[in-house]
Amino acid sequence: MTAPAEGFGREPAWWIAIRLLAGYVRLAVPLRITGLHNIPATGPAIVVANHVSYLDPVVLIVLAHRQGRRLRFLATREVFERRVVGWWMRAGHHIPVGAGSEGTQAIRLAKAALDRGDLVMIYPEGTIPGAEPIRTAKGGAGLLALTGRAPVIPVATAGLERGAASWWRRRWASAVLGAPIDLTGLGPISGRRRYEAASELMLAEIRGLLPAAESARTR
Repeated sequence: MTAPAEGFGREPAWWIAIRLLAGYVRLAVPLRITGLHNIPATGPAIVVANHVSYLDPVVLIVLAHRQGRRLRFLATREVFERRVVGWWMRAGHHIPVGAGSEGTQAIRLAKAALDRGDLVMIYPEGTIPGAEPIRTAKGGAGLLALTGRAPVIPVATAGLERGAASWWRRRWASAVLGAPIDLTGLGPISGRRRYEAASELMLAEIRGLLPAAESARTR
């Protein structure tokens, strides 16, 4: 049995939620996982992944739980305003992202979570892409990575794509986690462009893991 992840004892509502999510993933989305050891057992880290559906953050939360870690992720404010899902997001102390100053506040809250030793997830793409499997990177992930003083762990998932299957149809999925991303080679780039370049580097790392994720899912 998986040990309770960090912080659950202080928040029983979230402990109940993670047990329900873990049960759902075990029954409906059996996972083939490679590289789970890349998530540190303790201390701050940033998880970045391809965003393919509303299902992939659920799977990544459960994946982190299997490593004994609790994952807090950044999500659009609209998600927090939904009746049931919004309660669950607030109970988990996830971080809402809005436009303008609300985006800056989200990064500030994410950095505070890292300072507490939390595991934080942010999508370099920002939102679920359209027809293309991975689209242009946004600067938010790069800003957090370059100022958050924490290792950045890339994750590629396969089998969770929106429209590929219903939430209740059993399907195999996979997640491949890579080694921490080296962001020291960005060169003489400054300002916003530097943050965007960091996010683009993250997406490149995720793209590099996608073939292994697809291969693991179909073997």
